[in-house]
Formats: sequence, structure tokens, C-alpha cells
Amino acid sequence: MTSNTENPQPVLPALSPVYDAAAPLTLLWLRVISGIALMVHGWPKITNPTGAAEMVAGMGFNPGWLWSILLSVTEFTGGLLLAIGLLTRLAAGGTTVILLVTVYFHWVILGQGYSGSELSLIWSAVTLVFLARGGGRYSVDRLIGKEL
Repeated sequence: MTSNTENPQPVLPALSPVYDAAAPLTLLWLRVISGIALMVHGWPKITNPTGAAEMVAGMGFNPGWLWSILLSVTEFTGGLLLAIGLLTRLAAGGTTVILLVTVYFHWVILGQGYSGSELSLIWSAVTLVFLARGGGRYSVDRLIGKEL
């Protein structure tokens, strides 16, 4: 008996065409929803780009005003780029860094451990998917035939 762990056979083979058709749509859905969520969280920051200056300076990112602006632009613009699938890997890389910093902030600085970091860990897992895989079949990157 041979084993194919990379592509196991479905228990219900008749469902294979459904799974094959749905796979690229699920990546699209995940990319769009995560991009919109990042934009929603980034909107208050982009409308007041230096508003987080004290917070980021308190984490050791100096000058705080500069890092606050970079945070604002990366979170909002990264979300927009992710949602449309343009420069997907760049956007996913930048937002992953921000999310990993928030893991550190909640886990270490605020001392909340896993429970305080859980959402940032989940979101960083999502953005890492797009860093590794790109925007997928239904992205602007694919449409123009170029990606990082």
C-alpha cells in the first residue's frame, strides 16, 4: 500500500471538483477580508498619523512620530494593497511585521501572554500565507503578470 500524504484522496471523490473550484475563491475571500480588516484598523491611524507616537516611542521605536507615521501608512495601505492583491507580498510582509510587534506588545510589554496576543497571532498567520503564496489567481498581481 502506497501513501500519498501530499495529495490525499478525498473520502468522497465526487466532491473533488467542488474543492478544486472553491480553493482559489477561499484564498480570494481571505485576502479581501483580511485587507479590509487591516484598513478598518488602520483608518483611525491614517487620519491621525502621529497619534500613536507616544505608544511606539514607549516600545523603544524612536523617533515616535516617524514610527507612528510608518505604522499608519503600512497598516492602512498594506490592507488596501492586500485587499486588491497588488504588491501582495510586500503588503503582507509589512503588515506581518506590524502584527508580530503587536504580539510582543501584548505578550511581553502588557504581560497579557497568549490571551492578549491571540488575535495578532492569528492575523499574522493570515498575512504570512500571502507573504509565502502571493495574491492568488484573482489578484491584480496575477492580472498584470508580475509579483515580488
